[in-house]
Amino acid sequence: MNITNICWIVMMNIISPNASLSYQNKVSKSIPKRMAICKQVAKEAKKQKVDPLLAIVVAYNETRFENLTSSKGAQGPLGVLPQYHCPKEGKCDYIKAGIGALKKFLDLNNQKKCKALAQYNRGLKGKCKRGRSEYAYAQHILDIYTETLYFNQEKCFEEMDKD
Repeated sequence: MNITNICWIVMMNIISPNASLSYQNKVSKSIPKRMAICKQVAKEAKKQKVDPLLAIVVAYNETRFENLTSSKGAQGPLGVLPQYHCPKEGKCDYIKAGIGALKKFLDLNNQKKCKALAQYNRGLKGKCKRGRSEYAYAQHILDIYTETLYFNQEKCFEEMDKD
């Protein structure tokens, strides 16, 4: 599956069919910008040798592919805390920093996604244990990751049956 298709599949979750027409119109106008951010996330993930789908899902979950600043100071599409993941001097590339943080936690945890995502959410104290908020965060990310990874697989199997 190519990156554009992955971005579209993940972004299908942004607009709920139950949302008001004004909300749908507002979000629709932002789709080109969100697509560009999604593709930038994937490109940087490939560059840093991180699974692009995982990085896309993190960005989707954190900000729905927008450049935001949270009440806790997390910035950019991947919700980066600059004091931990940005250079001490100069401008911070929040996408590069977010992917770098994700890579760091994956590497620290032997590529185990649940623990890495728990730490991405909570820092080094993050644990992949039921009942903890960072566990719920990690499981939510992994659910979206799996749904996207296997999106439309039934159709593929149906086509195989025709042969």
